[in-house]
Amino acid sequence: MSYTTSKSPIERIIDYYVRNVSHTTQRRLSTWVFRFLVGATVIVVGFPTYVMLKASIQPELELFSNTFLFLPRNPTLANFAGLFTETSFARFYLNSIVAALGTMVISVVSATLAGYSLTRFSFPGKKRLAQSVLFSYMFPPLLLALPMFMIWRDLQLLNSYPGIILAHSAHALPFDIWLMWKFFQTVPISYEESAWIYGASRLRAMRDVAIPMALPGIIAVSIFSFAISWSDFTFANLLLTQESMKTLPIGMLGFIEQQAVNWGLIMSASVMMALPAFLLVYFLQSYLLRGFSVGGLG
Repeated sequence: MSYTTSKSPIERIIDYYVRNVSHTTQRRLSTWVFRFLVGATVIVVGFPTYVMLKASIQPELELFSNTFLFLPRNPTLANFAGLFTETSFARFYLNSIVAALGTMVISVVSATLAGYSLTRFSFPGKKRLAQSVLFSYMFPPLLLALPMFMIWRDLQLLNSYPGIILAHSAHALPFDIWLMWKFFQTVPISYEESAWIYGASRLRAMRDVAIPMALPGIIAVSIFSFAISWSDFTFANLLLTQESMKTLPIGMLGFIEQQAVNWGLIMSASVMMALPAFLLVYFLQSYLLRGFSVGGLG
């Protein structure tokens, strides 16, 4: 008894392609298809950035005109100048920089020490402790911000750099510790034992052997911690109520007025806000690749 199966048009095209098209042509077509998909993805992902950059240098009349312009007809830096002359943007920017850098330093140091300890020392409940640390990251920021506000108020940490840095660090550390715990597991302890044989202390072996080999994890923790602090809205909105202590996400709310939205200022502020994160990733990528090489992963 014979069974006949009918193929769909797409399956017939694929069969014809495989049987009749040479391997050289197939590779060329695959290359062009891949380039097309990459280009389409770049266009889709980069379009919001293009709109942001264009709107930041457009005059207000062009910004709200019905005529589409690929590039501004009369580009201007008036929106950027207005950020620093008409608003407290410079103060917001400084506050965000201080909070993000402080969070990054505390998170990197704490996560590195905690991750190394969880990997190299044995104590009862170590694995459960490490898993519970990651579990604590599942709590939403708003759930933590309200009790944190009451604690910070009693400790007089509201409207202060230490207060917002500690809040951001507490939010970023669970994932940072888990990440460094995983990275130190990839560092063979035999390398440190070799250093011990030559007289190095555990602290020096950790500094000269383990930390350089776990450098990709440290870079990842740095970027993640900076991003958490730089884009935070919930903690900053509750813990920073004074105008002089507001960070960028909170300060930019002032650009939304009751009767209108100043899109020029918002877009130019967005460009300035995206710049540090872009520069951080751009300059740290070489150290990230070097860390993979040192760790024997390159």
